[in-house]
Amino acid sequence: MFWLFVTPFYWITGVWYRRMRHLTLGDWYVERYESKQLGAAYSIFGVLFFMIYGSMFFTAIATTAEPMIGETVNVMGSQVALKYVLIPTIGVVVLLYGMAGGLAAAYYTDLIQGICIIALSIMLIPIGLNALSSSDELNPAGDMSGTEVMHDQLPESFFEILGSNAAEFSLYYLIAIVFANLAGVVVQPHFIATGGGSAKSEQDARVGLVVGNFLKRFCTLGWVFTALIAAALYADVPELIEHPDRTWGYASMKLLSPGFRGLMLACLLAALMSSVDAQMVVGAGLILRNLYVPFIRPYGSEKEYLWVGRLVGVVVVGGAVI
Repeated sequence: MFWLFVTPFYWITGVWYRRMRHLTLGDWYVERYESKQLGAAYSIFGVLFFMIYGSMFFTAIATTAEPMIGETVNVMGSQVALKYVLIPTIGVVVLLYGMAGGLAAAYYTDLIQGICIIALSIMLIPIGLNALSSSDELNPAGDMSGTEVMHDQLPESFFEILGSNAAEFSLYYLIAIVFANLAGVVVQPHFIATGGGSAKSEQDARVGLVVGNFLKRFCTLGWVFTALIAAALYADVPELIEHPDRTWGYASMKLLSPGFRGLMLACLLAALMSSVDAQMVVGAGLILRNLYVPFIRPYGSEKEYLWVGRLVGVVVVGGAVI
């Protein structure tokens, strides 16, 4: 929820990006500081940023999938850690449709994947609440609803939005991070594409960016609610005490039937791919526009530039996978 108080400012920045009339944020640095070298430096930063950012998503998906699939999978008779199979497979899928369709493919797939993200954000809530209310151990009298059982089982501090000054998320911490995000989000490399720069009109840039991101904030509420349900149901599970990041996958495994487990896993993969594909396309544009063309091949052909962009996409996704 760190982004909640930053989101209204997107009403301004969406139009700002569109009025720049630049293809990449590196172009803006070149114009603003009259320095092609700074644009090249920004493009290198952007690719490294996407690799680290993408690796976070890949790590999260592998950790979440482990309780649902298992820590290892059988590959040609040998047991291999799940992450060494799942992560490269997802990377190849993203590369294929990103290289084939570019920004258009990223937008169309993100539309479908966005719906999947909303679904995964609320899928476990009604089933989890029902599991709480129907538990003989947690609700022996059978007279409490799922939310009442949750409040009965968890300490009051779990329901506080802000903690004390010594808490992990105090008011002062929140204020500091909001200002840091406000200054930092506008120069993230992908924001010129996903943040309104490629919108058909200024109103589309504003509404798309603000409404879309407020939907993400509501999705966050679904994740928090799911975490509270899982905390009430599985507080004494040794695996989750040792590896709390596996909670979502563990809850999915326990609460969902096989078909819905597959749907949950598909939604998780969609959430990852919707971010990585945009990063891949924007990273390719940055290196091509702000490093390759001005410094290496100013008069190359369109076909050559297309293949260089695709190669950079491979580097971005491959770096994140590694």
